[in-house]
Amino acid sequence: MQIITSHNSLDFDGLAAMVAAGKLYPAAVKVQAGTLSKNVKQFMGLYKDMLLVKSPRELKPDEVTCMIVVDTKNANRLGRLKHLALRPGMSFHIFDHHPSCPDDLTGVVEQVEEVGATTTILVEKIIEYNIPISSFDATVMALGIYEDTGSLLFSSTTPRDAAAVAFLLSRGANLAVVANFIEEPFSGEQRMLLQNLLQTARHYQVKGADILLATSETDQFIPGLDLVTHRLGEIEPADAVFVVAMMEGKANIVARSRSNGVKVNEILAPLGGRGHAKAAAAMVRDRNLEAVISDITKGLGEVVRPGLVARDIMSSPVKTVPAHTTVEEAGRLMLRYGHTGMPVLEGDRIVGIISRRDVDKARLHDLGHAPVKGFMSSGIVSVTPDTLVTDIQKIMVERDIGRLPVVEQGNLVGIVSRTDILRTLHGDDGELDDHEILYEDGGSHRFDCRQLLAERLPARIRSDLEIAGKVAEEMGYAVYIVGGVVRDLLLGVPNYDIDLVVEGDGPEFARQLAQQLRGRARVHNRFQTAMVILPDGFKIDVATARTEYYEFPAALPTVERSSLREDLYRRDFTINTMAACLNPGRFGQLIDYFGGRKDLEAGLIRVLYNLSFVEDPTRILRAIRFEQRYKFQIEPETLRLARDAIERRLLGKLSYKRIWHELQLILEEKDPLPALRRMEEIGVWGYVLPEAKPDSETWIMLRRIPPILGWLAERWLHPQLRPWLIYLLVIFSRLTAGEVDVILKRYQFDREAVNTVVKAREIPALAREIEESTGMKMSVLDKKLRQVAIENIVYLLMCFTNPESWENVVRYLELREDAQVQVSGHDLKRLGLKQGPLYQQILSELRDARLDGLVKTYDQELNLVREWIAEGRFNTDGKIN
Repeated sequence: MQIITSHNSLDFDGLAAMVAAGKLYPAAVKVQAGTLSKNVKQFMGLYKDMLLVKSPRELKPDEVTCMIVVDTKNANRLGRLKHLALRPGMSFHIFDHHPSCPDDLTGVVEQVEEVGATTTILVEKIIEYNIPISSFDATVMALGIYEDTGSLLFSSTTPRDAAAVAFLLSRGANLAVVANFIEEPFSGEQRMLLQNLLQTARHYQVKGADILLATSETDQFIPGLDLVTHRLGEIEPADAVFVVAMMEGKANIVARSRSNGVKVNEILAPLGGRGHAKAAAAMVRDRNLEAVISDITKGLGEVVRPGLVARDIMSSPVKTVPAHTTVEEAGRLMLRYGHTGMPVLEGDRIVGIISRRDVDKARLHDLGHAPVKGFMSSGIVSVTPDTLVTDIQKIMVERDIGRLPVVEQGNLVGIVSRTDILRTLHGDDGELDDHEILYEDGGSHRFDCRQLLAERLPARIRSDLEIAGKVAEEMGYAVYIVGGVVRDLLLGVPNYDIDLVVEGDGPEFARQLAQQLRGRARVHNRFQTAMVILPDGFKIDVATARTEYYEFPAALPTVERSSLREDLYRRDFTINTMAACLNPGRFGQLIDYFGGRKDLEAGLIRVLYNLSFVEDPTRILRAIRFEQRYKFQIEPETLRLARDAIERRLLGKLSYKRIWHELQLILEEKDPLPALRRMEEIGVWGYVLPEAKPDSETWIMLRRIPPILGWLAERWLHPQLRPWLIYLLVIFSRLTAGEVDVILKRYQFDREAVNTVVKAREIPALAREIEESTGMKMSVLDKKLRQVAIENIVYLLMCFTNPESWENVVRYLELREDAQVQVSGHDLKRLGLKQGPLYQQILSELRDARLDGLVKTYDQELNLVREWIAEGRFNTDGKIN
């Protein structure tokens, strides 16, 4: 077992280096050696669930064989891990930027460089090996470099540090978060100014926003007022900070805002201020301090908008567990719903919170059978729906609480988690709707799909969606267009398969929508889904927002009614989790909880959680299909999880019906060859078609199918042609009849497909016969091919080795569509022929004449029959002479 650790009193460079090392050693476990510095402790108070750092107590020391040590190489600085480091036979990989000392550890891998931060060394490795990182990873690593280089101002800073920061910024490092936790160096004058501001600083509540106002007066000018204001905001956190410093008779004003509800540029505009909503400044002459403060106070009253409160960001309804629930069952429930903690109830009263950490600790001691009451946190701290988000954040940081119940009149109405706070911290927290995009790996932005809906959907479909939004609004529901259609809308790919999710009663909504659109609704009450079928046959799928859980690996899901967020969370990949609201007033607003748009732009297929492939292994096949369809890449961690599920043989637990459904979808892609190759590459093929082991000749044949189908589509395409079957015919061509029979029974193809596969064994011989018969008439070809399935005819084309035979068969396909005999039995009767089997023969021969170009019109057909009668080929009694 490998572990990653750093020095005691962990600073940001040590923490960031651990995160970076985790990318280089993905199987290693990050372990905190000892205490944390003040800033890191505050940071961990918010981000511990995202960093996944363990304590030494959670380790089994005997299993540790290698320590990856970063930002130190001295065992004395390893705190509670010192004894482990001194154990004989321990192996070390060391990354550091400090000068060497005689008692340093010796590593089998050592990289000690003279750079400003250890994190820089590891970031260079990440760049070298082209390892992908998230914007959160980039933010943590940037924190490490900025801290140890004094924001690149210390003399120890090197060009390598700056280059590493540039790379991290290109990967989405969030400087707003960096600025929240980094301490800047101050001059003596700036320190005195800061002290004066701290003495005069006062907090004011304006429409729920926490405003900090501080003043100072001095005869001399002190530069860096913006830096001092920033530091003041760190020491005295507030939604907005206003500093008025009278220097040399002029009022210097600097304002900083952390909330979209407080736009400081608008507040300072009457004072001649410039800047943007989050940062602005002004200089005012000939006004005293009191007058300037009066103007700022007036602006605050006019501009500030109400701040976010708990009800704006809480999750509701809340999943809870009774106090008598076992720890093991609580753990299963958290896994089922994707939660990291749940409130514990006795009756209707909340008595505690049980977290994933509590469950893991109980399991560590083999106490999974015990009730959660013995392991929950019972000191309940709750908030009301109107508690400000800023106050909730303070409570979480100060008390190290990961989630807060929201209680109204004694009833549990919601819960706010650390994740909810992080979304507002990183995202756009102004005027949030219930499902506004909140977090996209380092900052989210509103995105309006209204224009895309207008440009990329037919007007009729857009009109139907607008009506759906109005119906939902009248019913008090929210309705969203979700999934693949939103994905393809952003990609510019035509997709008119409309899926709607309703936060409300989906079947009842479908009935109302069908009535408005003059269609009918087909309802499936068991799954709370419905289909609205319009008069022209166009279909709209409707589902109640729901969550799914799996009782065991590879099982079919169990469905429960839920919220939009949980409905999207149950989906396979982030790119399929986006939704667009259809309600009036929010029409076209994109909802993206899981960074789907960002992954779409980066071309990544990413699962939402680690057990995704365990719960539904068919997602492996789906990941391959989407990856190859859009020329994307399966994100490295997702690929690792897929390979792990394959190694665990989870595909073998699937029903053949589910495997076949996914394989058929792959074979129906425009070009399924890359997906088939990918299946073979990562080990899926052996579970899908273990009998088939395509050789190079088979792959060459398969590669010919897409262009052949494309070429045929330009000239002729049979409406009943099944492309997936053609690929199977080629794959099966190398197998024995017994092997093919096993596959046919496994996947239970329909009778027509089975007959086509069986008859395909005769096609190569038929191809040779046609090639050897030069100048074969169309009528002769018709007799050979009339009863051959269209898929086998395409297979026949692929078996030809000369272009003449190819063109002859293609010409036959074109001709036979128009080779309709116009003479009827009534015409034959009028010619004096007695009704009987002769009629069928005459019509058949007329078809041959049509195919061979001997006749083209009705009159020509009639004249040819007259000639046959005149020649005495048959008599008027209906008999052949």
